[in-house]
This record gives sequence, structure tokens and C-alpha cells, in this order.
Amino acid sequence: MRDYEIRSSSNLPSPYTMRLSPARTSAPALLHGVEVLQYRQMERAFHASGGIVSSDEVVSLLLQHTEQPISQLAHWIVDHDVLSFPWQGHTVLPLFQFDLRTMKLRPPVNAVVHELVPTLSDWEACLWFATPNAWLADATPLDVVARDAPAVLDAARGERYLVRS
Repeated sequence: MRDYEIRSSSNLPSPYTMRLSPARTSAPALLHGVEVLQYRQMERAFHASGGIVSSDEVVSLLLQHTEQPISQLAHWIVDHDVLSFPWQGHTVLPLFQFDLRTMKLRPPVNAVVHELVPTLSDWEACLWFATPNAWLADATPLDVVARDAPAVLDAARGERYLVRS
């Protein structure tokens, strides 16, 4: 990168010349900043449906309903039945995917996850659920899925089609 020479308007002699480097922005720092903003957006959106919790917390919740909670969760993650992503050294999951009384997967959400995950990462799919969507009259898929699951599934199909195009 070039240094820029700045001189005062009085044309002072060269000892008074300052050399400043242009501002340098680190691409990884910018990406991290975007990720933090996206995470906060998801955190706000998912708050009413249980929030975003660590895999350890999900295992604790599953322990009340199955003898093999770690195996069950690992199976769901590997098969992309649930959305999970790394955050600050932990694997986290939004709880909206589960019926919190039984810790069973919510079938309408699971169907949408299966529609999105072949083309979107888990992070992108979580963000998709938390972002207003034009196909859903600018409501978030998260807010619509309980009352109109077919519309959310159609929106997910549209998203998949656009991403693959």
C-alpha cells in the first residue's frame, strides 16, 4: 500500500511533512463483525421460542425423554434433521426446532430444514428463519411456520431454487 503525503497549505519545509498510512480494514475482522450482527439478529428472533442454546443444554433437555440423548442429538445433527452451528467454541442450536414439552422435532420445521440445507449452510438456514421474507409478506419464516407451514415450505423451495440458479 502507498503512504500518502500530507502537507499543510503553508508549504512548510519538508521536516514538517507528515506521512500517514491509509486506513486498513481487515477482511476477517469485517466478516466477524457481520457474523456478530447476524448472530444477534438470530438471538432476538429465536428468543420467544426458547432461544439459542449449547448442544450440552439440548442434551440435558433430551435426557428427560430418551436414554441416549447424546446419540440422538448427534444423529439429528449428522442427518441434518436439526440446524446447529459453531459459536464461540460451542455447537449451538435454536430451540424453535423442538417441541419443548417432548423434545421431539417439530415436523413442519424439519421439512423446511430438509428443503434448505442442501443449498444453505446451517448458519444461513438459521438466518433465513430469522429474516423477514418477501414470500411471507415480510414476516419471518419463524413467525409463520406455526400457523402456515405450507407457505413457509413454499418459501424455502423458492429460496432453494434461487440459490441453485
